Amino acid sequence: MVQNMMTVGAQALVLLLLMLTGLVCGKRGLLGPAAVTGMTNLVLYVALPCSLIRAFELELTPQTLLDLLISMAAAFGCLLFSFLAASLLIREKSPSRRKILTLAATFTNCNFMAFPLQTALIGPTGIFYGSAYAMATPLLFWTGGIVYLEGDRKAFSWRNAVLNPGTVGLTGGLALFLGRVTLPGVLDSAMSHLANLAVPLPMLIVGCQLARTDFRRILKDRMGWVATLLRLLVLPLAALGLLYAFGVRGSVLVATAIAASAPSATLVAMMAQKCGREPQLAAELVSLQTLASIATMPVVVGLAQLLA
Repeated sequence: MVQNMMTVGAQALVLLLLMLTGLVCGKRGLLGPAAVTGMTNLVLYVALPCSLIRAFELELTPQTLLDLLISMAAAFGCLLFSFLAASLLIREKSPSRRKILTLAATFTNCNFMAFPLQTALIGPTGIFYGSAYAMATPLLFWTGGIVYLEGDRKAFSWRNAVLNPGTVGLTGGLALFLGRVTLPGVLDSAMSHLANLAVPLPMLIVGCQLARTDFRRILKDRMGWVATLLRLLVLPLAALGLLYAFGVRGSVLVATAIAASAPSATLVAMMAQKCGREPQLAAELVSLQTLASIATMPVVVGLAQLLA
């Protein structure tokens, strides 16, 4: 267990150093808001789809197909369980704050924070299994999550749920995987270089976001700490126990645990800003959880490696 935690901790430390680089660049003005927006678009619309497509460059066998289906079931199960548990455990009088706290405890940053760690610990197959969480998150957020946030069924959008970078990249990779299509060498090499950006750039972006965060306010928010503990420890450990009880093992268990233990999704903060519902609270929660996850993810993932 200790050895597993040290292994994960070493990888988390690498990510922390990248994050601190972004923090310094943000504080020094080397990377301003416009640069962060540009990098975010580059990651979302280029690097992540390329990494998803390359993750599916595996031989199609009954076992890999079964593992992918198990990963998808595990991802949807973890997210639905997290939402129900957070809805019951977060007691906040303000409806607007309660919704943000619940969503921040439910949806994880399974792209920016999980993909780099899945790649480091498992290899290319880490993103293959982790892609299920990356698909489930936007599907559930843009359907049930956005309706819950807005309190209006008219906010439901299949278009946004399906036509987003994660789903598009996953669909492209899945088509290559099921069709047993191999990309030409030159195209595969170019896509590999672009996919490699999905590890350092997200950490730089998170660091830049931390540079603009007022931690004093969120540290005094009691319910903010409740949502943080739920997101980073309580819900991931409970999900890990349930997955283990249902017989999920190996790389599927570890990859899912990494995604489930990641901090709150930046999508929550972006949608809070767009909908005008506690955007400052959402941004501060994402920042606090991202920083705290450097300490908590090794615990959850180390335990998952032990159980796998």
